[in-house]
Amino acid sequence: MRILTCYLTILAVPAILINGFQQVSPLRRINHPSVSDLQASSVLEDSPVSSDLTAEKKTDSLSPVLQHIVDERNEFQLNLGKAMDTLRKDYPQILKKAPDFSIYHKDINVVDPSGVQLTGLSNYRYSFSFYQTIIKVLYSSRSGLQFRMVYDFARSSIRISWNVVLFPKVPMARPLYVDGVSMYKLDSKSGKITEHRIENLIVNGTPQAPPYGIFQMMREEMLSNRPVGVPVGAGVGAV
Repeated sequence: MRILTCYLTILAVPAILINGFQQVSPLRRINHPSVSDLQASSVLEDSPVSSDLTAEKKTDSLSPVLQHIVDERNEFQLNLGKAMDTLRKDYPQILKKAPDFSIYHKDINVVDPSGVQLTGLSNYRYSFSFYQTIIKVLYSSRSGLQFRMVYDFARSSIRISWNVVLFPKVPMARPLYVDGVSMYKLDSKSGKITEHRIENLIVNGTPQAPPYGIFQMMREEMLSNRPVGVPVGAGVGAV
């Protein structure tokens, strides 16, 4: 009897072990989802969020009035960048070469430190031609200009500080050092420059005040630069 009991016990052990392993190893019963199943579930889970984002965008859309203001502001920023790029390109040769007038308003107003004002793009063109002719006739090619440009947010203007050195063609004449600040104001709608104001004019270290402006300054400096022994009129008039 004992032998039969032991034999039955030995036969039952493998079945118990097999059943035990099946219960302890649930990994064999797990069906892992495929990649397509995961993508499908992800889409299903994300679709409510996507619809919410779309709804928020529709809710956050600007009214026509605000959208118009935003569009105008963006256009102003583009025109401001164009104006600064153009000025940066024009200034190194501005004593000798005509600048790009496409960034200026047709009714531009130019204010000289003496209080003299020029109005209109045609007059502004002529002033450049006049200055460049004077510099070409009276001063040598060694003359030059240095500048520094920033945007003045407080005054909504482009600010350019410039330093000019002019070497007269007259023998033994001293150089002319001119420092100043040009303020360029832009129209908020068109983005064109509507005003060019010259400020803080300094000639050879001396600040200039009305009625002295750039034209008067250049004339008097050339007269004062006559070399010793040269009669009156041999300076400006004789060149």
